[in-house]
Amino acid sequence: MAYEALVLLGLLALLTYITRLWPILLLIILGIFIATLRLLFLSSKKVEPLEPVLALPEPAAPPEPREQDFQSMAMVVIQRRISQILEAKYPNVRWVWENPRAREDIMAGNKVYVILNRAGGYRRGLVLIRNLQVFDVIFENPEQNSDTVSQPPVPPAPPKPDPEPVEDDEDEEIPEDFGLIAFQWVEANIVSLNEKCNEAIGQGANSYLIPAEDLPVPDSWLDICKELEHNDLPGAFCCEGGIKIEFEQ
Repeated sequence: MAYEALVLLGLLALLTYITRLWPILLLIILGIFIATLRLLFLSSKKVEPLEPVLALPEPAAPPEPREQDFQSMAMVVIQRRISQILEAKYPNVRWVWENPRAREDIMAGNKVYVILNRAGGYRRGLVLIRNLQVFDVIFENPEQNSDTVSQPPVPPAPPKPDPEPVEDDEDEEIPEDFGLIAFQWVEANIVSLNEKCNEAIGQGANSYLIPAEDLPVPDSWLDICKELEHNDLPGAFCCEGGIKIEFEQ
């Protein structure tokens, strides 16, 4: 009603202005002012409904780590600890697992042995592991692992050539084969390497560098590159800082 009265008063004001009826025009202007105030008070009482705000979805929980991931990390720590213990006693030592399935033996709590080279004549060692922690490596008697047995001295008559000393056989180094170390390292780290390579590809990188501190001895890097190629990670090559994996474009 206030709106209709305002329209009607506006028409009357126009009519009185045309006919020059000034007193009536003043009254009409006063009526327009009152109708406008009334219309404002009526509009202020309107309640605008509020739209409900949708709640944000709960953030997705991070995936739970698998048992295989824990085992892989434990094997990396175990191998690094064995290298530290052996290098503290013999800086140029080289070693490999005696059993290729050493990981299963460790998880089952069985005894595990390592084959040694450049370890002062020792050829075999027992790794003391408890609760996935390496405490020490016990070297076995080199005489028990040697293929030759000490012989008594040869009498002077009849003259015979002196037998070669046992130390010569012990000083002969067995050919070094780092294929087993490379295979075991790649098997223990292939899951985490795939994840890191995928993250690097997602960030737009063309390659991923495996730092030297995460790798075994440098002599085994070439064999590790071959194992990575067998595990669908081609483009791996040795560099100064470690092993770089270049992604195919």
